This record gives sequence, structure tokens and C-alpha cells, in this order.
Amino acid sequence: MNNINLTTQTSITPAQPNQSGQTGQIFKNQPSTTPQTTQHQTADKQALENIDRFINKVINEIKGANTATQTTKVMQMAQQTKIAPDLANELQNLAKMIDADDGMQNNQALKDLATKLKEFLKPIADLKTAPLNEQIKNSGIMLEANLKEALNPQKIPQSMQKLLSDIKNLSNQNLLNQILTLAKDENLDNNKSFLKLNEILKNEAEISAKILNNSALKGLFSDVNKLDNIAKFLDKTSNLSMQNADKILNQMSKLNEFTNSLNNKISLLNSEKLNQLSAFSSNLKELKSYLNEISSSINALNKIGDEAGIIKNFQILTNSQSNSSLQDKLSAAAKRLSVMLNIADLNGSNAKSNLNDVNLLTKQLKLATADVDSIQTRTAVETTKTLSSDIKSTLLSIQEKSSSLNNAQQINQLSSKMLSQIEMHQIISSVSGGLQTYLPYIWDGVDGGKVAFKQGKKDKFYAQIDLNFKEYGQVNVMIGLINKRYIDISIATTQNELKDMLLQNNKELKTAISDLGLIVSNFNLKVYSKNEISQKFKEFDGFEVGINKKA
Repeated sequence: MNNINLTTQTSITPAQPNQSGQTGQIFKNQPSTTPQTTQHQTADKQALENIDRFINKVINEIKGANTATQTTKVMQMAQQTKIAPDLANELQNLAKMIDADDGMQNNQALKDLATKLKEFLKPIADLKTAPLNEQIKNSGIMLEANLKEALNPQKIPQSMQKLLSDIKNLSNQNLLNQILTLAKDENLDNNKSFLKLNEILKNEAEISAKILNNSALKGLFSDVNKLDNIAKFLDKTSNLSMQNADKILNQMSKLNEFTNSLNNKISLLNSEKLNQLSAFSSNLKELKSYLNEISSSINALNKIGDEAGIIKNFQILTNSQSNSSLQDKLSAAAKRLSVMLNIADLNGSNAKSNLNDVNLLTKQLKLATADVDSIQTRTAVETTKTLSSDIKSTLLSIQEKSSSLNNAQQINQLSSKMLSQIEMHQIISSVSGGLQTYLPYIWDGVDGGKVAFKQGKKDKFYAQIDLNFKEYGQVNVMIGLINKRYIDISIATTQNELKDMLLQNNKELKTAISDLGLIVSNFNLKVYSKNEISQKFKEFDGFEVGINKKA
């Protein structure tokens, strides 16, 4: 069974000069432009050749870079280059250009290709019915990955693909090696492989549970989950707006009792050896501060005499629009406690993390086992459909089949420009070890944008969304998912008006995230100039700078 490969398969090789001395195309399947006759066409041809030269320069400089710093500078140059910045809109223009050509009447193949463009172009309002992962898969950035999938003779159910993806992201190398060894056993069919995998997971869970139970800090490991669960509970109850003062006071009394008990427990962690570690002592200080703030807030609530005042102040305390709500403090406390435990008892911390991974894999394995009989043989029609849905493949086909049209030259030039932009995204994705592409939706209020994803160190995943709004200017969103439960969100905008609008909808955003079982641990929203956004957001745990040379 093969999972969909989420990394681009673009090969990066230096372009060779052709016989005329001009720089050749980067990818051998990309057609070159045809000769120009008019002054305007000559200028367009020169522009496309300049784009080719620039991309070739990027590739050659990446290959010649001796240090990560040199690679970083090249990648920053590539990131800032805008060949077709609003590519989705360009695709829309290309579809209109093809439809308007008189030569379309007898060219059914080209009509079908234009239809493919229009089918791909979904408005941003259709985000739920046209999910981002499908749009990215067909955006052209993953043509080579789609080709690899199409060549797989079997269609794997989604549950099995998810299982394989979860296995690939395991942080426990020993467990991963056991599973890889199992995968090499050709004598086992799918059912027997799953039974063996279940035995491996069961054994690993027992080992981790034993380590955790023998830890002197097992109670504190449990308290991390309790803090997170209370934060989720408060998110839900604050949305329901509890109208009973006695119920509120009762719940807050239990919370106060728990946080006071936790405060006493962590005092026992105070040791001379641990306090010498700055990471431990700083997190301990912050944890105690959060717990004291929570306790003070609850004590203040208890002193309010009237029922209406208690309800009003509880709503203020749990208002998710605030960055200092009770649940925000609880989530932050859980995060600080988790870091402390990782320092104080690394074996116990690893066992807890491993147990969480094993439990998730066990659940996914049950779903995959139920779908064993759903594995199907891929037909030639399905293989063709997979590739024909890809935008890069479609653009290459349009260049090939549009030569008989009256405006063939303009179509070829526009297609070449978009192919170059897609290939630039592929180069950046390949070198950075992540995935970057244009915003694959039509959004009338936005003049172009890009989205990017990258997996960081151990259970850290990052996303970047960069948009240029016609009315509100540039907006940059950085999202981090840590330990599969904590979400960090940083938003930068160039206008106060948009900042105020986002703050008004802050509660709705946090509620939607909470409904997914995730916890917003940090939420930052600031106004910067365009240059400040470019500087402050160019580093994101090695996301855009400090990347390792891979090509």
C-alpha cells in the first residue's frame, strides 16, 4: 500500500544553452515560445525568456550554494519574485481567451481543456465543498506526486491512507522501525499484517503505560490533560452562557481546588539541580504565575454578592475574544507544565507522548481494518482522470493543442507564464522540504496569495497564508500545530480597520478551533507596515529561512 506522497517530485537540474545561445526551458516537457513578429510580441517573448533565465539562475545558485546562508538568500529572492502573482485569476483569463477564439468551433480537445480550467476555478466561498487539500493536489504543484499515485495499481481507502500518514509522522523511531520491518514481510496479506500491527501497538502501549505508572510524576502528567480538558469545557460552557450563578460558583470552586492542589504539587519539583536549568525555572515561574492568576480571578468572582454580577463577570472571564481568558491561562499552564515534565522526567514524558501516538494509531487501525475489502484495482480511466485534473498537466496540453487558434501566441505566452510560476513554487517546495503553492481559489477581494505547509521538529506542523486584499492590503497568517492539540496563531495586517474586524470575529474562530478538539495556546494580532511584515514573518522555525540545502 502506498500513501499519496505530499512532497513535490520536481527534479532540479541546471538548464543548458540551446544552439542559438539562448537559455533553454527548465523542464523538458515545457514548450518554448514560438517566434514573434510584432514589437509587442517581441517584448512578450523577451519577458518570458527573462523569466526562464531567472528560474535557471535560481536553480544554478541553489546547486552552487555551499552554506545554508547562501541557500537562504537565493530562496528569499525566489520568494519575492512574482511571475504570475494572481495565478487563479490568470487561469480564469486563459479560459475566457480560449472560449472567445473563433478557432474553438472544431477543436473539441481544447474545449475539454478549457472546461477543466473552469471546473478547477472554485470561488473561496466553496471552501467547504471544494476542500483545500483537493485544490492543492490539483493545483499543478503536485503533478509528479499525482503521477506516482496514478501509477499505483491499487486504490487505497482513505482510512488506510490516514493510517500510513500517521505512521510516517511517528516520533518513536523504535516503533517506526518495527512497523517498517513488518511492511517488508511479503508472506503476510493485509489482514495478517494488520493483526501483527495491532500486536506491536498493544505491546508498545503496555511498555509506555508501565513507564508512566512507575514515574514519580505520573500525577502531574495526568494534570496536563486535566488542564486542557477544563479549558475545552469552559470554551463550550461560555458559548452556552451558563445562566445559573450557583452552578458557576460550584464549577469555579472545583477549579480553584484543583489549581491550588497543582500549585502545591509543583512546589515538590523544586530541586537545586532542576532550578539550575533556565528552561525549567522560567517555565516553573510562568506556571505558578498562571495558576495564581486563575485563583485570584475565582476568588474575586466569589466575592460578588448578586447573581447577575456573577454571571456577567464569569462571561468576561471566559470571553474567548480576550487573549487572557480563563481558558487561555489554563491552556498556557498546561503547556508550561508539559515542558517542565519533559525536563524533569524525559522517559516519562516520552512514554506519555508515545502512548498518545499508539492510542491514535490503534483507533485508526480499527477503521483501516474494517476497510480491507474496499481496496480496489485502479482502472486506466481513473489513472487518466487523476492526471487530467492537474492544472500543470492541463496547461501543458493547452500549449500543445492551441497552435491552430487565432490567438495561439497569446495563449501560449500566458500558459508559459503560469507554468513558470507553478514551477517556481515547486522549486521552493523541493528545497525547503515543505509545500508551497498559489491560493487555488477565485477570490474577488484578493489580488493573489500563496499558502505553504511544513513539518517541523517532533509533532510540530506549520502553515503560512499570505494574502493581498484589494481593500485592506497585505495579511500574513502563521499557524503552528504543536503536539497535535495546541494551535498558535499569529496574524499581521497593514490596516487597523481589518485588525478590528478580525477581533470582532475572534470568538467565532476560537470556537470553531475548539470544536475540532484543539486548543488555542497563543493568538497574536498586530498591525505592521508591509516591510515590517516581510521582515518579521520571514522566519518561522526554519520555514522560509535557515532551510537546509536539499537540491
